Amino acid sequence: MFKSILNLAWKEIIQLLRDRVLLLFLILIPVTLLFLIAESTGSGIRGINYAVWDQEQSPLSQQLIEAIDNTSDFTLYARANNYAELQNWLNGGQISVALVIPPNFTRDALRPGSSAALTVLVDGTNEVVASNVIAALQGVVNALTLPSLTAAGGRLPGGIDLNVVVAFNPTLNIRWSTQTGQIAIITYMVVLIVAAVSFVRERELGTMEQLVVTPITRLELLFGKGLMAVIIGLFNLVVLYLVLREVFQIPMHGNLALLLALGLLFVITEIGVGMLISLMTNSQQQAILIVFLLAMLESTFSGYLVPTDIMPIFMQALAAISPLQHFTAISRAIFLKGSTLPMLWGHVIPLALLAIGSIGAAWMLFAKAAE
Repeated sequence: MFKSILNLAWKEIIQLLRDRVLLLFLILIPVTLLFLIAESTGSGIRGINYAVWDQEQSPLSQQLIEAIDNTSDFTLYARANNYAELQNWLNGGQISVALVIPPNFTRDALRPGSSAALTVLVDGTNEVVASNVIAALQGVVNALTLPSLTAAGGRLPGGIDLNVVVAFNPTLNIRWSTQTGQIAIITYMVVLIVAAVSFVRERELGTMEQLVVTPITRLELLFGKGLMAVIIGLFNLVVLYLVLREVFQIPMHGNLALLLALGLLFVITEIGVGMLISLMTNSQQQAILIVFLLAMLESTFSGYLVPTDIMPIFMQALAAISPLQHFTAISRAIFLKGSTLPMLWGHVIPLALLAIGSIGAAWMLFAKAAE
């Protein structure tokens, strides 16, 4: 009995060794995934873009800005001339933090029994980042206030109080930031799986040749295969939207039609990727395995937990060509910020180019396979 088990196990090992695609993924993907996760999360929240509107331009206000700059947590994006500029940058996603230094900042900070109010606007679409930002700013203010501020007559100064205003997610509800991002991830998985088995299933059933010789063009065949995935993807998107609104009570600040239109663009992109997988694999098992491994990889640089702009340069480059990263940002921005199309061009244009590229590559590979 024991020998039979060993013989069967040896047969399975031989089959695995012959499947070079599967073997390659089983060896390389776990190591690559561990490396990417370590790179994206190991250094913590660093390099968060912030802007400041300094209405006082005093030595103390400059000292505060320098103290923030001297940390690795923040990077100064720009100095604003008015409050509207700060709001525009925050709404557009260029910054995650905005500081408003009032005109009487130094006087109020040094006056005993009083305190200067430093208004801080924080982007709350990512609860993890927002919480870290608030804690880091409080640490900077505490370090600045205690050792450096002195008052006349030896009396203690009032100090600096943070007036934190969390934009787009006032209560820092983690569900708002995570579940609006999960729309993209779940839709991604559903569409990719449906598209990835489309052609390889025909090949396994032996009907691929029959499809090729049917009296329809290859383009019609490609579109026909993709249409079901489009319907499933959009249906899934609508269901997830309704669940977030009605069950989890997450408010929708943007336009549903815009979310569905850009969701359609995202679905088309993933159909192209899925069809490429389907045409390059030999079995449905291989296709499904590649889908899950690809999803795990893309999730690490999707911006779901860690913003992409604070990741290492090579991961930012990978995120730039990731449809999942772009639609994760789009779904959060529309849901929580109420972003409009002009505010999303930075994600819409790359997503459109990726859609053209993936569908075009799938078409060329299918035409070559059908020859």
